[in-house]
Amino acid sequence: MLEINQIIKELLQLHDCVIFPNLGGFVAQYSAANFDENHSVFSPPSKQILFNKNLINNDGLLVNAYAQKNNISYEKALENLTVLLSEINKNLKSENKHEFDGIGIIYNKEGVLNFKQKSNNLLSSSYGLRALNMDEFKASRKEEKVIDLNSAKFLKTQIKNWALAASVVLVIFYSAWIPIKTQLFQKDGEFNYSDLNPFTFNKGNSATLVEVKPNNLVIEKEAKTPNNKAPEENNSKISKSTLKNNSMPVIKVNNLLENKIFEVVIGSFINELNAKKMIDKLQNKGISARKLKKENNLFRVSIGKFSNKKNANNLQKSVNKRHQISSWILTK
Repeated sequence: MLEINQIIKELLQLHDCVIFPNLGGFVAQYSAANFDENHSVFSPPSKQILFNKNLINNDGLLVNAYAQKNNISYEKALENLTVLLSEINKNLKSENKHEFDGIGIIYNKEGVLNFKQKSNNLLSSSYGLRALNMDEFKASRKEEKVIDLNSAKFLKTQIKNWALAASVVLVIFYSAWIPIKTQLFQKDGEFNYSDLNPFTFNKGNSATLVEVKPNNLVIEKEAKTPNNKAPEENNSKISKSTLKNNSMPVIKVNNLLENKIFEVVIGSFINELNAKKMIDKLQNKGISARKLKKENNLFRVSIGKFSNKKNANNLQKSVNKRHQISSWILTK
């Protein structure tokens, strides 16, 4: 029975009428799209299925489709449909109804045979689109929760949150402060409980600063306390004999000369031959160029080497203005 239901449904998608011999005909009528304002339901174009009990003459459409589906003869297919018709009439007599799954229900009401459609959209151009209830797409309004900022419960909760946040910040701060600013975890280090107070911490008072100048002369300087008084000799002063014994005082290094080289680079090439071609092209324009040592699998072409970045910038601007050639500065 399920097989004949599927065949009838497929035929209704292609034809306007499908007759079940000696039972009646299923008639498909086009129904345009419409909108039910009372129920906010939008119905797409579809096929409305009706049943006419007077269309009982066999037109061969259903019998042929059934025969091809089961690969049997026309006579055998008609015989099988006759058996199915007996089952349908038996259901109508015992239960007053028979359901064609995916199509609808035939039922007896006061001796009259009626039909109720119970199917999806069988119109092929609507691609099975069903009726839509527009109310389902309306955004549901959420109740806004109003919080009384002056309530005692709210203030109590906020105070707890602030206290917890402050304690977490304090723990994080001292986790970094103690190992960095004190000698608590250093071997033979000096530590006082007053060191835990960041507002009175002044470990820098006892350090001697030694300035290293380019002529390699070591000049000893004694650091001053905030009140411009020299610290006690036994705690802060580092003698020259200490320096000779390779002890490590705190060293402040100023004005160290940085020897940097600035190359004005025209281009970088993976293929060395392309770099040589670029050099020849530049030399034809009267620009002196050379190939740098291979680095990072690249051959760079430079048009100038300087120890002063300003001079490199001047050459870069001059070449760009005169020859419209872009470049960049490589710092070594």
